[in-house]
Amino acid sequence: MKNSTIALILCLLCSQITFGQGEPFTMRVINTGYNLNSAWEVTYGPDDSLWVTENKAYIISRIDPVSGTKTQLINLSSKKNFSNPPKWPQGGLMGLALHPSMYSEWPTPSKPYVYVAYVYQYSTSSGNACNSTQPCTFKTRIARYNYDRNTHSLSNETILIESLNGSNDHNSGRLAIGKVNGTDYLFYSIGDMGAGQFNNINRTNNAQSTTVPEGKILRFNLEEDGDANQWDKWIPNDNPFSSGGKKNPIWSYGHRNPQGIVFSKDGILYSSEQQDRTDDEVNIIEEGRNYGWPKVSGFCDGNYTGLKLANQNVGDEVDNCTTLNAKEPIYTLFTNSDPGSLPNDYLTWPTVAASGIDIYEKNVIPGWSKSLLVPSLKAGLIFKLKLSEDGQSVTDMATIPVTEYQGRFRDLAISPDGLKIYAAADMGGTAKRPDGTYGAPLNQGKILEFTYTGTTMAIRDDTYRYNRNTDFQLYPNPATTQIHIKSIKNTNKPLFYYIYETSGKLVLNGKSFTDFFDINVSHLSRGMYIIKIYNGYNRNIYTEKVTIQ
Repeated sequence: MKNSTIALILCLLCSQITFGQGEPFTMRVINTGYNLNSAWEVTYGPDDSLWVTENKAYIISRIDPVSGTKTQLINLSSKKNFSNPPKWPQGGLMGLALHPSMYSEWPTPSKPYVYVAYVYQYSTSSGNACNSTQPCTFKTRIARYNYDRNTHSLSNETILIESLNGSNDHNSGRLAIGKVNGTDYLFYSIGDMGAGQFNNINRTNNAQSTTVPEGKILRFNLEEDGDANQWDKWIPNDNPFSSGGKKNPIWSYGHRNPQGIVFSKDGILYSSEQQDRTDDEVNIIEEGRNYGWPKVSGFCDGNYTGLKLANQNVGDEVDNCTTLNAKEPIYTLFTNSDPGSLPNDYLTWPTVAASGIDIYEKNVIPGWSKSLLVPSLKAGLIFKLKLSEDGQSVTDMATIPVTEYQGRFRDLAISPDGLKIYAAADMGGTAKRPDGTYGAPLNQGKILEFTYTGTTMAIRDDTYRYNRNTDFQLYPNPATTQIHIKSIKNTNKPLFYYIYETSGKLVLNGKSFTDFFDINVSHLSRGMYIIKIYNGYNRNIYTEKVTIQ
């Protein structure tokens, strides 16, 4: 009977997942000659490298997505006071975010700042038992480093906060930078420490507290704001909550394990959050809002009424939503109307262990513009959630079939041209096979490159303009007979140029081995064109609209 029940649950889960059709992708392993242990963050940087953190190795690196060459920027192992604790902190070296000037002012940013989060301290006090029945006590730090592009190194650590609690479970640990009222801030996701389950069953769950930064999204300044106190200067003075008469870093609360946060270009902050037996959430994060945990999980549909979450009685979940003014998710992966009837085997639960999130906003792959991409650990897939025009709801869900069972996906990044997805696969663990069973995925400790090879959309000015290099020059524009190109010095040669009609048709291409060169456009018809320039590594370094008259 038990086997029949499990089979039925697996069947129901499969019925909720639809595979995308007609979207051809190829797959390639970036780091063929070595493993990463394990990549927690992967960010596409302004230097056309993948910036990667390794949560167990405590190494931050740049990886060339073409050759796979790894350049170590810093090893933070010496920053932690533990090597082999009874239980490893979930995460270790976690999130990374690059200051906006790294993109807008590359290659010589005025603020070459890199923000990182890592667990640095394991409590060795007698009260920290850290075993199968007692919690493990750690501390987490958020710090800022300076990047030197000549030596390819990170240095000059500046600590924003180092009093954040840590655990062997639900540290979350994602960083993102986004604007609020025109100003950039640093956001950090921190989980509920696993309070109420496993060895943390007797740990207090503080997700509903507005003074304890556990189960929260936090907001920090990118630079000191002038406050006298060493730590207050990193906390915005208009944050919504206070502790002891001073503003604290809490931005939103009522979270369980939010492992992904990302800003859209219009300023919406999205998160992906792991829940318990059902209802992994995709949320829109708003200032001061309560997201319900552990009194609400998923939608306000009452499916947890009368049950326990985090070892607490839920009571009436629908009433809790009203009392807490809980903000519901815009989507769940996936909901079950009777979670109390599910077997104890977590592999049979409809959750997917959503582990990161990114947003696709290019007009390149047909039907993809304004879609959230959510990597999954347990399901071993990348989910694509199509957003409504206003970004406030999900209108369709599918998966990217080529990603199936290729890895336990922790995080992903999207190339600037919108054609490639880079996904980080954990070093260990299990994922779902195509036949519904579970096992070690095909790739472990790898970064996988998924390249779209199908028909692309016509180029649109509002979504396809991409110029990280403010010193790159193209003139005159409009042009009549010639275009002059002046590139960044020491750019890898040759430089390849491609000129397209706005329909996407290629009309002219060539290459140059010099920083300054001319392109003869006298034979082109009058109209609007797009020029794309690639460096010697075949990376797109400049895209611009040009008018021929």
